[in-house]
Amino acid sequence: MNILWFSWKDIEHPLAGGAEVVTDQILQRLVRDGHQVKLITANFPKSKQSTTTINGYEVIRLGNRFSVYWQAYKYYKKNLQDWADITIEEINTIPFFTKFYTQIKNSKSKSKSQRKHFLFFHQLAREIWFYEMIFPLSLIGYLLEPIYLYLLSDQKVITVSNSTKLDLQKYHFSSDNIQIISEGVHLTPIDLNSEKYQKPTLLSLGTVRSMKRTLH
Repeated sequence: MNILWFSWKDIEHPLAGGAEVVTDQILQRLVRDGHQVKLITANFPKSKQSTTTINGYEVIRLGNRFSVYWQAYKYYKKNLQDWADITIEEINTIPFFTKFYTQIKNSKSKSKSQRKHFLFFHQLAREIWFYEMIFPLSLIGYLLEPIYLYLLSDQKVITVSNSTKLDLQKYHFSSDNIQIISEGVHLTPIDLNSEKYQKPTLLSLGTVRSMKRTLH
């Protein structure tokens, strides 16, 4: 199958985190299973050419952090209208609204009913807007999120935790349309025979960003 994935960051982006690791692992396994996969994402400073290949899947970089959404729409309409069998839109703050143009019947070979479309959430933004965005953009994002979630609430969703599923249900997503997947970890196991620190110690894995509240 031809699988088209939308996300504003890819695994090589300087701000890539756990979500991008999961996406990369899923995409390279889809390629390994024999599918053709394309990822539409944003450019970043010092990024490679606009089209490149990472772990077997094609990466198409368009625009920047904010213009990628409009550029993705234009690129899709010009180049990929009849290409994808499955479209997956990963939502991290701002959606691509792909449901409004990727599910349109535009060929005899792939009808609207044959085109499968999914949303992929790690979490909702909500209070994160106030940690990661300057005012008044943070307030605008916070107020707009419930509106665009309502507009997308008829879609099938993939998410990674029951807490996010419950959050989505608060915004009119049907429980029957939400599937939870586990996030696998591809790391060498820690040697449990290693000597522990003398004082009680906490280990935090992840980027140190204000929204992560690492110091807390």
